[in-house]
Amino acid sequence: MALPLNPKAPEFYPKTRAQEPNFPSRSTFSVKPGKLRQPRCLPPRLLKQKVWVHKNRNFLPRKPLPPPKESELKSLPSPQEDTFKSLFGDKTSVMIRNVPNIFGRKDLLRILDNHCRRENKVRQQTPSSYDFLYLPMDFVKHANLGYAFVNFTSSVAAERFRREYDNFLWVDFGYKKICKISVAKYQGKEEYYQHFKDSRFPCHTDVYLPVILSPPSDGFTRYSLRTLGYRVSIRGSGPRRGIQVA
Repeated sequence: MALPLNPKAPEFYPKTRAQEPNFPSRSTFSVKPGKLRQPRCLPPRLLKQKVWVHKNRNFLPRKPLPPPKESELKSLPSPQEDTFKSLFGDKTSVMIRNVPNIFGRKDLLRILDNHCRRENKVRQQTPSSYDFLYLPMDFVKHANLGYAFVNFTSSVAAERFRREYDNFLWVDFGYKKICKISVAKYQGKEEYYQHFKDSRFPCHTDVYLPVILSPPSDGFTRYSLRTLGYRVSIRGSGPRRGIQVA
């Protein structure tokens, strides 16, 4: 039910717009920094309560490790030494597998020269260089057989080449083959010289023959190529030898 009206109540006169108080807008308030309070998202009775957090023992702070002893510091290798271990031991000759069949001897010489140039710019104690290269070829199809033999002047240089090109994908050359580096059967330039010096190759060019580099190529010096073995002409014109300059 509606409440009865009070006959003794004062008369009500509505205020006009001019009589309303002019409150400033929110943008005109000049509040000093630090006077505003943080808005409360929880009631005051809940703000004073502590929140229960599950303690995970796996993330407890660990004690710092003790400093190494003097005996342990003496056993550590010096940073100036070449500390990586070679998988080839003292072997210097490697076999490159899965070579793209369209590659020629000049292509492998360029790859080896670029590799030695990059390594010698960084390391100078044991330079990277090679002195023998043989890329077996198919004399009928005029394409390589997919593998090559290289002899480096040191086992350190051979290990550097293995680290860079083992499991290397020939994507930049337009092939999907994965390069593999392994230890060759013959080791050293002298063994290759004794093995190929009397060999005969029924081909039409000396580019298919194994070569010895003199002096060994380090990527910077100019060298000459000395072919090993005899090139037997298909027409039977007799054996031939040749020396090429790279």
